[in-house]
Amino acid sequence: MSTLAPEAGDIVLCHSKGIIAKAIRFAERHAKGRRNAKWNHVAVLNYQVGTEWFIIQAEAKGVTDGRTLYSVAPGGEFEIIGLPEEVDREKFLDFARSQVGDSYGFLTILSCALDMYLPAAICLRKSKTWICSGLVAGSLWFAGFKPAQKWPDLYTVTPSDIAQAIGFTK
Repeated sequence: MSTLAPEAGDIVLCHSKGIIAKAIRFAERHAKGRRNAKWNHVAVLNYQVGTEWFIIQAEAKGVTDGRTLYSVAPGGEFEIIGLPEEVDREKFLDFARSQVGDSYGFLTILSCALDMYLPAAICLRKSKTWICSGLVAGSLWFAGFKPAQKWPDLYTVTPSDIAQAIGFTK
């Protein structure tokens, strides 16, 4: 973990072992030209019960807030990164929490895959849907993070884009 005392709103970068995780990292390496695309998922620390943290994330079930931190990267690893100082933590959390219950952006994933081969030619999205990195990018944008406000499309931001924007380069 990168922060000494994690707080609600901190960002969780994940590296897992499954085939989807490998596909995301492959796409980041090839479409974004990143040699070391380590991260394939991103989530937000939401609240703590005892010593256990619960997270907000976009997963196949939709945007959820009931999973524990240690269940987020099965067989892999994660890093907790504090929010940059200029991010309004309350706004960041308010936005992320307000999306809980929305659906997963399966069409967004398809659109991202098509963008690798046909950049900006096709944009498939359904309202009230999120992918993990889009959810965090939207939360950062809503909370006043200037680099997020310069992204041309929040829905095609990757976990590695998030890591790079917040200055985490491990």
